[in-house]
Amino acid sequence: MANRGKAYSLGLVFTAWLIALPVGAADLDANAVRALASGKTWSTNGFLESYSRGQAVVFEWRADGAACVRLAGSTGKCDDSGTWKIVDQRICYELTWWLKQYDMSSECFGITDLGKGTYEAKLRNGSSIMKFTVAPL
Repeated sequence: MANRGKAYSLGLVFTAWLIALPVGAADLDANAVRALASGKTWSTNGFLESYSRGQAVVFEWRADGAACVRLAGSTGKCDDSGTWKIVDQRICYELTWWLKQYDMSSECFGITDLGKGTYEAKLRNGSSIMKFTVAPL
């Protein structure tokens, strides 16, 4: 009987996980990620919630492969800069100092389309690092 209870509990957890997924959520392929990034800005209200505590962060992905990060709603000059590229189906960036203390100044993440103009960036282990919207540069 104990095993049947465990199986039932696991089934409930799996069902809850499926229900929590947004309808129509889809992982983007390399071409879609490139199109979503090149010449665009990604705006979020909290990159790595534990780091930015809900502060605005804006990523600029320039068509020439240059990357710019603006923190907490700053405008004008980039707070940090670097490069970006697509590797497999992931966008990869390399910055000079931002997130270095978390060993994340160079990182790759996949993108999921959540619908209604909202996207989610996830590390390889599936951890969400931000939800964001997209606008042209």
